[in-house]
Parts: sequence; structure tokens; C-alpha cells
Amino acid sequence: MFRKFKKRTQKALNPIDENTTIKLPRKSELTTDVSVKSNASGSEENIPASQEHTQRFLSQHSAILAATLGRTQSSGRNALTQSRQPNNFFELVLIRSGVQLDQGDTLVLACDHVTIVAKLREIFTSAATYSDKVETFRIGLNAAMAPNSKLVQKLLTGCTVDAAGEEQIYQSQNSMFMNFLMIDFLRQPCLEVLLNRIEEVSTADRVLTGKATIALPLLPLMLAQLRYLTATHKEQVYQRIESIFNKATEPAKLDIIANAELVLDASKHDAFVDLLNMNYSNTMDLFNMTTVHTLSNLSLSDTTQAKLRRRILEFATNGDCSDTTLPHLIRLMLNSLKMDTDDSVRELVLILREIFNWRHKNYKDKGPPTASDKKSQLDLFGFVELGIIRSKRFYQIWQRAIAGLPANGFSSFDLIVLLLLIHVNEDNSLYIENIIRRRVKLEHITVNILEEVKLHYSHVLEQHISLLMHILHDFMREKNRIVSEFAKSSYSILFKIFSSIQKNILKKLLELTCDKSSPHLTTMALELLRELQRKSAKDVQNCGTLLLPMLDRLNDFTLTQTRVAMDLLCHIAFPDPKLSGCLQLQEQVDMVVKKQLINSTDHVKRQGIIGCVQLIDAMARIENEPVEQDDSLTSVENVDSLPDGRGKVAANFITRTEASIGNSSESLALFYEELATVFSQRYDGTLVCDLDNHFIAWACEVMTFRFQASFVSEELPETIKGIPLDYQLNINELDETNADTESAVLSIGINISKLVLSPKAKACDSIYVLAPLFNFVRVLNNHRHHYSLELINALLGCAIVLPTFFEDENYLTAFDNFEVDQQKDILNIYFHTVNWMRVTISAFASQRDSATRRRVLLRLGELIRIEQRIKPLLGKAPIDFVAPPYQFLTNVKHSVIHQKRQAGKAGAKANSTAIDPDVTGNQTTLADFTIKVGPSKAAKTKTDFEQMYGPGEKYRPMEVGIIMLLVEQKFVLNYPLESEQVGEFLGLLELRFLLEDMVQKLEAAVNGQQDSIDSDSLRPHLAKPEDFICDLLPCLLEVNNHLITLAGAIDEEVEKVKHVYSNLDLFRERVNYFRTCFGLCIRLFALYFAWSEWADKSQADLLHSKLIYIFLLFKVLINSFLESLYKLHPQDQWKRYEKKTIPQLATLAFEYFLKYEKSVLNLSTAVQLHRLLCSLLKVSSNQNNASQPICQQFEETRLLCDKLLRRKWFHYSGTLDKGAQCNIYLDELVKGFLKNSTYKGQNELLGELLKECSILNTKDKALSSFPNFKKANFPLLFRGLCEVLIHSLSAQLSVNNEGDRLKLWESTVGLLNGLLSVVQLVEQPRNFGLFLKHSQLFLKLLLQHGMSALESIVRDDPERLTNFLRELQKVTRFLHQLCCHSKSIKNTAIISYIPTLRETIETLVFRVKALLAANNCHSAFHMGNMINRDLHGDSIRTPVGSFGGEENSDEEIPADDTSVDETVLGEEMGITAVSIGTRPSDGSRSKSSSRSKCF
Repeated sequence: MFRKFKKRTQKALNPIDENTTIKLPRKSELTTDVSVKSNASGSEENIPASQEHTQRFLSQHSAILAATLGRTQSSGRNALTQSRQPNNFFELVLIRSGVQLDQGDTLVLACDHVTIVAKLREIFTSAATYSDKVETFRIGLNAAMAPNSKLVQKLLTGCTVDAAGEEQIYQSQNSMFMNFLMIDFLRQPCLEVLLNRIEEVSTADRVLTGKATIALPLLPLMLAQLRYLTATHKEQVYQRIESIFNKATEPAKLDIIANAELVLDASKHDAFVDLLNMNYSNTMDLFNMTTVHTLSNLSLSDTTQAKLRRRILEFATNGDCSDTTLPHLIRLMLNSLKMDTDDSVRELVLILREIFNWRHKNYKDKGPPTASDKKSQLDLFGFVELGIIRSKRFYQIWQRAIAGLPANGFSSFDLIVLLLLIHVNEDNSLYIENIIRRRVKLEHITVNILEEVKLHYSHVLEQHISLLMHILHDFMREKNRIVSEFAKSSYSILFKIFSSIQKNILKKLLELTCDKSSPHLTTMALELLRELQRKSAKDVQNCGTLLLPMLDRLNDFTLTQTRVAMDLLCHIAFPDPKLSGCLQLQEQVDMVVKKQLINSTDHVKRQGIIGCVQLIDAMARIENEPVEQDDSLTSVENVDSLPDGRGKVAANFITRTEASIGNSSESLALFYEELATVFSQRYDGTLVCDLDNHFIAWACEVMTFRFQASFVSEELPETIKGIPLDYQLNINELDETNADTESAVLSIGINISKLVLSPKAKACDSIYVLAPLFNFVRVLNNHRHHYSLELINALLGCAIVLPTFFEDENYLTAFDNFEVDQQKDILNIYFHTVNWMRVTISAFASQRDSATRRRVLLRLGELIRIEQRIKPLLGKAPIDFVAPPYQFLTNVKHSVIHQKRQAGKAGAKANSTAIDPDVTGNQTTLADFTIKVGPSKAAKTKTDFEQMYGPGEKYRPMEVGIIMLLVEQKFVLNYPLESEQVGEFLGLLELRFLLEDMVQKLEAAVNGQQDSIDSDSLRPHLAKPEDFICDLLPCLLEVNNHLITLAGAIDEEVEKVKHVYSNLDLFRERVNYFRTCFGLCIRLFALYFAWSEWADKSQADLLHSKLIYIFLLFKVLINSFLESLYKLHPQDQWKRYEKKTIPQLATLAFEYFLKYEKSVLNLSTAVQLHRLLCSLLKVSSNQNNASQPICQQFEETRLLCDKLLRRKWFHYSGTLDKGAQCNIYLDELVKGFLKNSTYKGQNELLGELLKECSILNTKDKALSSFPNFKKANFPLLFRGLCEVLIHSLSAQLSVNNEGDRLKLWESTVGLLNGLLSVVQLVEQPRNFGLFLKHSQLFLKLLLQHGMSALESIVRDDPERLTNFLRELQKVTRFLHQLCCHSKSIKNTAIISYIPTLRETIETLVFRVKALLAANNCHSAFHMGNMINRDLHGDSIRTPVGSFGGEENSDEEIPADDTSVDETVLGEEMGITAVSIGTRPSDGSRSKSSSRSKCF
């Protein structure tokens, strides 16, 4: 057969050329079946053994080639393939094994890898010279693995398998080199060759690649082969890799690092990390992406991971770590969760928080990095979320860590983590929501945190926004004002941040408006919707149709809520002309308003009036053309004369509404009042368009004529219903400024008496319409005549028809002589007179004409005098008398007494309190005006300095224009004013009146009104509180000047009496006015700086921008804070302060107001000063990053409270201050004094109290150090001490303290025993309950956090542990006695604590027992029974059967129940056992005594 084959193959063999290969095409069907059986041993026999290896190899060439061709032909689908001759024995072995060397860029195998390995093994094992062939093979392999060899890449990459009998050729991932390593006797030679070549390639000065068509780097391919030897040759491989790594180039090192996970055994991973740490001292070089990926996949010990965490912390906080690298570093650190130990996980949480907080602070200083993008942020928190999912311990420790953070430790990162915790485990959402709620209540979390989240974590927040929305939705329903306001502000911020959730926010707010369970919630949701519409008009406009369901809910709204809702809907339906209106909403609003106007129900009709007013306001605002100089003199005859457009439609709505009102004077008054309110809103950037000029001209003429026709009278006064009347209070006089005025104009008057006593049938002529209509006329004239009221200034000082007896000295006697109905009419006359004077003074107060200003001051003096004279009349008034209404928002749920036909249902409600009387209001315009007056006498009456108005004194609020009197009018310290000063200066009476009005308005604007009864009366005048805050800015400087003047006067009086605050000279009426006005100034500043917007970091840039002057307030209201700080200092220092930061300015203001402590003579003023300093401190701390100045200011505030508490406070009458309100003020000062108090300070205070508190047992005796505390109110001070003890302990436990941890518990137990001594010295029932409650909290903290400290000391210092437990025994013994005593006297307040206290002490007892047993000290523990004793130590004898059947009841205590909370250490620990527990005297033990009962 061999001869036949040789004859058939006539063609000569191709010459061998290593640089060329021959590829023969395959033929699918070959019938030739030729097989050459090659026998290696037979071939070897024909070659002399003395021949060289090379000659021997060449001699075998023909036989090998024949064998190869025979294998190829044996495949039915493969063509006959010719191959070059092998160059060495290595190639010969490969070819004999069925490997084609020259087929493309990979080796082609004739069979699978297993067969190839078997053939290789057979070739070597069948050879006679086994060892020589292995060496020859190694030499050939070494040559083939050379970097310049054509075979090196083929040997290291995957092979192509073209096996006989298989239909497909497939690519194998395994390399040929792997086949060599599968043979045990070839493994070591191949490894040596591979490691040598790795070293050669690693130290080359360039990256060496293979010779294939697609050249690949050789080093990664070589390193990949080592993965098959990781387990068997781990020591050898690591030693060589370590040596190579130290000599390798930087690119080669990265390749080694990238393959380290597969190349090195897991036991060598720690050593490799140490090698990296030694080679890369620079963290930036160490933590490149390749290294980080490799380190993330290594199996590292806890020690090595701790080293890496420290280096990662160093890298992440040095500013070099990019946002792209950080997620992978976090993933690397999360590998420590595999250990899942408390210490490692706790350290991991702390490091993660430190990294994120450092970057957060860095971003605050330098701004966010530009490399930050959505992908890296989501990857970052994705890894954190995976860690939380993977480790339950990680979840719990992080939750506990955030819950225990100190007050200023909560950051935006913690908020994101809490959202992740809820996302991972929604069952725990309620607990986490409570964590957030509690911190919001304590103001540890403010809306600024959302601004920080927006800056740093906006993408991940957007991913979990639904969770935050759910939390905020629950917070909106909170009764706590701080929490609900946080949710409200958060919604506003989120609406601006994410356009994707705007519709969702609107839907949730709409849902809240339909919540009938809470009117306050509905009001807040409506106000927030209106705020969003004003600030983001375009965005809300696009979602206008979502609010259509609100129209169906209108019938359930109060009138105040209706105003807000219709304001929102109307301005969406008819927006600024630049925006497209919502046609669907326009039709629905128009239809609803018209239906309401024709409704017969009074409440629905008034809703229609309010809705129509808002509709008129929205329609009448258009883009006006520039106004000519004389346009204000143009007139419009009627509605038909108006140009077509929205203004004309608005005018038609006015006539339609007046026609539908009919003869209802209250409804008409409401209509005019609402029109005045909406038209008085100034152009401030949120309202893009002003009112239509033609519309204003028409309305001004119509309303002015109507007022003149209805109320201006020239009739002679007459007696009506037996009440003599006369023209009075006429202060209009001719002078050079009004010489051309007709005398008839100066003699006009307002016949208020006739309007009350003889009312007319028409609604427009009713007395109730007088003030609202004039207010509307004033607003229209301001718009039309550029804030000049010259055309109507005669109304300021015109005469008023009043009863004649009122000016008599014995007017009280005359009043008693009238009948009951006459007395009611007289009081109604004077209430309407006061309201008329208030509206006119407010209207003309901003007119700068000197004659007009004089009349305003004269009218103000008359107003104050009349109000003071009314006070005694109210004391003699009929019981059923109710002041006439000054506003007409009648709430259906709160009806009032039916009065006369004209009065109808009034909206006045007797809801004023002893401290804050309901006399507030706000109108948002400042203007300019002009005539002259005669002086009037001031009648002296007894003055109430605590409150200016009583419950029955319901007057119309002054408008905001009254501020101009504070700004521009000079002030003198006189009471009363001299005759020549009247009309020229503000005196103490006038200053108090103005400050009282401003303070009440400011309080309503800043704090809001939670009482639904108050809301309807106050909110009409505070439609935009931010406007009022701006209006107050120009008067801050003058208020500060008045403050300086009053403080100087008070200091002078105090110096006269040599600082004896009880001296009667300090309680004279004039000095009392000093004190009152001084207190009002402080209160005004306190409220002003307490406005929540000052702390809004989102406005930080605007807050610090320089203001030119007062009129810039109309642009951005937040800017006013900066100037408000400037106003406190002289004008020549403004330039220097403009360069200071907001915290620095707040600090200056803090120091400025702190010096007024010596001028405070009233406890209420002292509390207001404290509030003012706290508000400034809050602004400073929110904007400041430096903690040192803040800590100093905190300490100064605490010392101030200390000084104030140690002073004796007196009432205006000279008596000691006491009562409920006094205790409220003292409680606030106590909390301020003890806040953040140190253990040393608490210990000193307790020592001071222990020396003095026994005196409290004497009747009417007070503490000498704190003279305002007697036995009755001593629990206020004691409660503060208990609370600060627990808070201090909790704060210390939240800090990761190392060292002597038992010292903290020893200090706390010492303080607790000090409180116990105080309780025993002053037997006050409230103190018992306070001590029991806070002692139980201490024991719970001891169980949670203190047992580990006891464990650490039990062997090292048993004496110390014994002393600690003995001190603790004193507390638990007293608690036992207190519970027994309370049970015996049926004190239910303390009995309710017994079940939980018993459980706590039981747990503590057995935890201590277990601790001693674990340390082989169980014999030192003795559990004894205690006799039930009262607080004085006497045994409590209870009949045995008295509590039968109640043995297991938590409410009743069995007679034989004993306490086992005492532990006594025995002699085993080197001490003497002293059994504090005592057994019953008869030596027996009750059967019911068990370890499950403590009492």
C-alpha cells in the first residue's frame, strides 16, 4: 500500500519556507481512503541513535507528512491539505498530534482538546528517550514563545477544532498551551518557559504583540495561561509574579494587576495587596480603574480590607477622586460585608458617611464637579443599594446610625440613604418616616436639605421621588406646624427641580384640597397651589385642566378657602396675555361664578362674589401702553364707552355682581373689600401685567361718585331715637395750601350716627359699606392718580356726626341713663366711627404733604383717645352686645348673634386672647397725599399695659400704609404730648399704637393662623405675607432708633433707683410706656427675623446681593434680609458691611441685640429677646460652615437665659409676676438655659439646688438663685434638668467614643442620684412622675448601650463596677418605693408607668446576672425580695385577699409583690457582699414572688 501511494503521488514535495504557507482548497467528496499508520517507535528504529536531534528530525519528515496527509484524507468533507515541514521537534510533535500550524491566525485541531492531550501524552510516553524528548520539546516551546515568533499568539489564544465526523468547525476558547499544562510531566517545563517569557515581556520597553493579522498584546495572553496553575503552583507563581511586578514597566504592572484575580491563589491576595501598597504610595496611582476592578474581585481578609478602607478614605477626601472612580471604590469597600461583623460594618458606615459628607462640604465651597453625570451617580447609589439588600446587618446599622445622629449631623446623603432603606424594605417605612418626622420637628432637617439634594444627588432623588412624595404627603397632614410647613416648602422646591413630577405634585395637592377632615390642610394645600402658580405660572398653566375637579369641591370651602381657590383658577383660566389661556377652565369658571351669584343661599352667593372678584382681577390685567402725563384726567362715561377687551368684560362683571347682590349690605361690603384687596396688589414681577387704565378710570369715577352720593352729608344734625347728635371732630381748616377750596367742601361731614340710627333701604347706603367703599375708592385713586389722594383729602379731617354726651367728663353717667337699645346703638356708632377713622388714617398716612400729615397725626390722637374712652363703656354695655363686623367673611360653621336688619350675619368672632388680641390686618400699598387740623384733648383712663385691646374691642385693622408714620415722623419721649407737639410728633401713645398694629400683623404673616376661627378675619389683609415683610423693611431703621431711645430712657430710670427693680418709681405710667414700647420693638425684630424665608439657602445669592434702597424690595423680597441687617447699623458703616457674608452679618446683629439685656424690665420682653437671638443664630448656623463662632453664640444665648432666670420679674403694677403665662415664659427660658448643657454645668446646678431647695417646703418661699421659682412651679425647672440629662446622654452615645466608656455612665448615674436627692427634698407630685419617666428612659439606654461598657470593666476593675451598681440601686430602690406608694394612694398618673418600668428593670436584672455568670461570678449575684414601703420608708400593709385574682394584671399590684432589681457582688470579686434587699420578717417567701414581677 505504501508503494501504491508513493506511485500515485508523483508531485514533489514543496520546499520548506518558514515565511510562507501553502493552503490547499478542500474538496467535499473524496473517494480516496488512504491511511498511513505511523508508528513513532518504528520510525525511531530506522534512525541510528547516534544521529543529532536535528538530523533525526529531518529523517522522519517524510513519514510524518504522510501520516498528516492520511489523517486529512480520512475526513470525508475535508480537502487534502498539505503543510510545511516542521522546523523542530516541538512543531513535529504538534503536527503528529493533529495540529495544523499554518491555517490562519489560530491553530487548527483535527480533534478535540482531550484527544489532543492524549496524543501528546502518547507521543512522549511511547518514546524510548523520554527525558530527552521533554527537554527538546521545552527548547522548541521556548523558541515558539519568543515575542518575535509567529506561533506565540497562536499558542496562547483559542484554537479552531475541525474534527473528523463533525459537521461544523467551531472555535474553542482553550489555548494550545493549556493542553501542554494538562500533561503532568510537561507542566513544570512549560511553567518555567511561560514565567521567563512573562518576565521578558514585562520588562520590555514597549508593549510586545503577536505576529497575527490582528496583533494582540502578549503579556495578558501569557498571564491568562497561569490560571490553570493557580492551585498547584501557588507559591512558585506568586514568588515569580512578585519579582516580575517589582521590575515591570507601568503598563505591564497594570496587566499583571488586571489578571491577578485568576493568576494568584486566594491565599495570596492579601500579600498581593500589600505588594500594591508598597509600590503605590500615592493613592491616585493605586486607585486607577484597573486596580479598583481587580481589588473588588479579590478575596481579602478583614485586616486588609480595613487598610484599603483607610486608603480609600484618604483618596476620596483629598480632592483627586473623580465621580467616575468613586462608585467602584464604594463597591470595593462593600466587599467587607462578606465578613458581616458589627465592627467592620459599623466602620464601613462611618467611612461612607465621612466620604460623602466631605464631598458635600467640598461641593459647597467649590461647586459641583463638571464630571458629575447621571450614570456615575446612579452607579454609585446602585452599589450602596446592593449592599443594603445583601446585608441585613448593614441595613440595621445604617438605620441606627442615622437615627442617632447629633442635631447638626444630618446631611442630604443621609436623606437619600433613608429613601434607599425604604425602597429596599417598605415594611420598615413607618419607622424611617418617624425618624425624619422627629428631626423635622426638632428642626434638625430643614427645606435647605432639598436644595443640597438637588445640587448633589438630583438623579438618584428623581429615581426615588415617589417615596419622598409619599412621605411629604403624610407630613402635609401633620398637625405640627413645623412638619406641615416643611412638607409645603418641599413640594414647592421639588416642583421647580423636576418637571417630570409636576403633574403628580398637582394631583396630590388637589387630593389634599378635597380632604374634608382638616380645614387647615385644605387651606394649606390651596395656598401652596397658588404659590406654585405665581412662581411657575407657565408650568402650572400647562396642567390647568387637572384642577377642574376643584370647582366641584367649592361648596365645601370656607370663604377664605374660596378666595384662594378662585384666585388660582381664575389666573390659570385668564393668565398673562403672553401665555395661552385654558379655554375649558374659562368656560367652567364663568359658568360656576354666574350660578353662584344668582343662588339664594347666603354662603354660596358670597362665594360667587369672591370668585367674581378674582375673575375681574384676572381679566382686568392687560399689557397697557405707556401712560401720557394727562391720561389720569381722562374720563369714561359708562361701560359701553370702554374699548372692547378683557377690561370691558371685567367692568360688566362688576355691574352684574352689584345687581345680583341686591339689598344685602354685608355682601356689598364684602364685594368692595375684596376688590380693594386684589387691586392693591402691586407690580412685583409675579403679576406681569397691571390693571387696564380705561377700566380703572371708569371704576374710579363710578365709585367716587357713589361714595359722595351715599355718605357725604351737609345736613344739620338732629336728635334721633332720643340721642342728641352734633358735628364733631372737624379738623379741616383753610390755609395757604387750600386757599382755593370752597368753604362748603371744608364743612362736609359723615353722618355715621344717622346711618346707624336711621338706616336706609339701599345696600349701597348702609353703614357697613362706608369703610369698605372708601377703601376701594382709595385704591382706585391710587392707581389712577399715581398714588395721590389730593382729590379726596377733605374726607380725612371732615366732621363726624356723633352723640353730644361723649365729650362730657361724666359721660359714663350719661351712658348709664340711656336704655339698653340706645346703649347698643351708641356703641355701634362709636365702633363704626373708630373703623372710619382707621381706614382714613391708613389711606392718608403715606401722603407726604405736611398739612395732610398733620391731620393724620391729629386724627390718630383722636382715634387713640376715643378707643380709650370706649373701654369703660364696654364694661357697662349690655351683656348681649356684639361689636359690629369689620369684615364679612362669614364662616357657616361659626354663626354669630343676629343683630339688626342692616347688620345681618357678621363675621366678627370673639377670639382674642389675653396676650395676642385679634386686631390685625394688612393692605399692601404705600402712597403719597394733602389739608389742616385743630388740637384735641386727651382723656386719661386706666391703661392696660399687658394688652391693648380686650375681647370685645373688635376694630378694623389698619392698612399697611401706616408704616410711613414710623418711617418719616419724629418721635419724642413724652406722655402725653405737649400742645405744641400735637400733630408734629409721635408720642409714646402713638408709638405704642403703631407698634402694636405692626406686631400683630407681622405675627399673623410669620406664624400664620392655625385657628380656623381666626383665619377668616385675618387673612383677607395678609393675602401676600411676603409683601408685608417687604413693607416693614424701611421702618426697621426707625424702629431701631426708637429702640435705642427707649433703652436709654429705661437705663436712666434704672440708674436712678440704683438697679433696684422692685422700686415703685419703675412702675410709674410713663416708665410703663417705656417698657411696653421697648418690648414691642424687640418683639417686632424677633418676629421679623423669625420668618422662615431668611434661612432658605436657595436664595443665598439674592440674600447677599447689594440693594440700592427701599424700592428694590418690590423685585425680590428675600434681598431685604441683608439690608435689614444694614439698617441696624449707622449708614457710614454700610460699605464695610457689604463685603461681609450673611453669617457674619447675622453675628453682628446677634452681638448688637445682646447688649439690650440690661434694659429688659419685663419677663415677656426677656423671652422675645431670647427668641430674637435664637432666630439670628439659626440664620447664621444655616449659612455658616465654621462651628467655632456658632458654639460661642450658643453659649452666649445660654448665659443670657441664666441671667434672666436669676432675676426677679415684676408685673406692670409692681407685684411679682406669676400665673400661667409667666410659667410659659419661664419654661422657655429654662429650656434655653439647659440646652446643650455640659455634665459639669448640670452637676454644679444640681449642687446649687440641693443647698436651696429645702426652702421650697415653706409657704410662698422661692429659691434664692432662681427667685421666680416656688414650689408650685418648681417642676418646670426640674423637668428641664431631667430632659437635659437624657438628651446629653443620648448625644454622647451617638458619638463613636473610644476609651473609658463606663465613665459616661458613672457621670450620668451621679446626676441621676442628684435629681433623686432633689425629689426627696421637695415632695412635689409632679416631680415624682417626671423622675420616674426619665429614670425609665435612662435604664432603657443602659440596656441598649451600656451593657458593653459593663462587660469591658467586669474583670479589669470589679470594685468600680460594684460602685456603679450600688449607685444604680439607690435609683431603682426609690422607683420601687414610689410605685408602691403611688399604688397605695391610687395615683393613676404614676401607676400607668408601672408595667413598662417593671419590664425594664426585670430585663436589667437578668442582663446583669448573665454578665456575672459569663465571667464566672454568678455566686456574687443575689436576688432578694423587698418589702413594699412608701416614700418615707414605712411598710405598706395590704390584706392578702385584697387583690386576689389579679396576680398577672398590669394595672394592679399584688400585696406580696417584691422588687428584685438589686444586684449585690460577693466576696469572690474581692468585696464584701451586702444584701440591700430584705426578706419578709417571718422568713417566708410568698408563692407569687417570681422573677417576672418587680413590684
